[in-house]
Amino acid sequence: MKNLFLFLIFVLFSCQNSTKSLLLSPVFSDHMVLQQKSDVSIWGSTSPNQDVFIEASWDEKVITKSDKDGEWNIKIKTPSYGGPYNISVISLKDSILLKDVLIGEVWLASGQSNMEWKLSNRLVNQEQEIANANYNQIRMFTVPLDLTGEQIKNSKWKVSNSENVKSFSAVGYFFARRLHVDLNIPIGIINTSWGGTRVEAWISLEKLRTLNATKDIISNLDLNTENNKKVNDANAYSILFKKMLSPVLPYGIRGAIWYQGEANVGNYEEYNELFPAMIEDWRGRWGYNFPFYYVQIAPFNYEAGKLSYELRDVQRKSLKTKNTGMAVTMDIGEANDIHPANKQDVGNRLALLALDNDYGYDLVSSGPLYKNHELHNGYIDIDFDSKGSGLLGIRKLEGFEIAGSDGVFENAQAIIIDNRIRISSSKVDNPKQVRYAWKNVFDGTLFNKEGLPASSFITNK
Repeated sequence: MKNLFLFLIFVLFSCQNSTKSLLLSPVFSDHMVLQQKSDVSIWGSTSPNQDVFIEASWDEKVITKSDKDGEWNIKIKTPSYGGPYNISVISLKDSILLKDVLIGEVWLASGQSNMEWKLSNRLVNQEQEIANANYNQIRMFTVPLDLTGEQIKNSKWKVSNSENVKSFSAVGYFFARRLHVDLNIPIGIINTSWGGTRVEAWISLEKLRTLNATKDIISNLDLNTENNKKVNDANAYSILFKKMLSPVLPYGIRGAIWYQGEANVGNYEEYNELFPAMIEDWRGRWGYNFPFYYVQIAPFNYEAGKLSYELRDVQRKSLKTKNTGMAVTMDIGEANDIHPANKQDVGNRLALLALDNDYGYDLVSSGPLYKNHELHNGYIDIDFDSKGSGLLGIRKLEGFEIAGSDGVFENAQAIIIDNRIRISSSKVDNPKQVRYAWKNVFDGTLFNKEGLPASSFITNK
């Protein structure tokens, strides 16, 4: 029956003319991972109005026809995790065989340099981590830092081993490793990240035109001139959405992880609108509300006037966006290096969010998050979400400040009472506000007993 089907396909093809080679999008290669139990998209190009036949060795076959420009895109059903499999893509004169294809869980990893950061860069326990990185069922596809669109044509999925892993995103790898070890299934990571980039570059022009922060700027730009002038500027409006995200869209993913924000410390007010809008934009493009987990930027000694604690608070408030989670890094920043060497905890904390929310594990996946407060005569009680099995002070509970109606903050005493934090100061008789870790550089002192740090916060915003 299978041979008859292939013969009929061949007869159909033989009645047509083909002048253009069959090509797949570069994101499809040997060693790739496809999202399990899904209708995943496969796309490419060939001659106009040409039939394309796809057969997967998990016994799934589909056929489609290219459009007038030769572009084609079709969905194919995937089974539960497993493999390796082969996929044949056939046109009249060409065929492509994809080998060693795994079915598992696929996550998109994006952001700026702390996501781009490779295992070959400065890293805690680097030599040991690289030597022990032999996981055949962890694979990564990395979109190259290239705005011309040419280099990606040579990009391939890579299997995690002690050589290949050196070029992997460290956060992406440690996230994948935790999922793989806990779930015992293949994990694929699509890494599309670029150091030093602002969120405005990662949002589509269509979305930017609707936002208060950017609509006037976008409407006044001659975008053809702007794009030509800034072809080498990774921070041009929407350039990374077009050049780094679109080439892998709509590859089937379970969700996304994101580590970015340092480049927007200077316009944290606008980030309040831009960041949730980017999440909405991406979900709209993929066509479903996939989970989106992000890293709150780590403490760092920014230059005068750059208020990273304000940006951190915007990120905390972005949790109002449905199906999101935030990994807090208040305890692993480095005052004089914006790229902390501890990427293991970052990847693990992102993985905790996925394991808890998406894979049925009953885990404490976040550190304490400000919930509400009660004003009392001479003190304020603060309550938190994500307390786990209880609040815990590391060293001494420091970093809390309290203010009265004059808005002048004073250092405060903090103690844990009934699993809440009681804040007071002899200098403030009638307190109204509290803030915690409200500095660019601060080493967190408040955790839950599961060892996850609390986010910085302020109660008046």
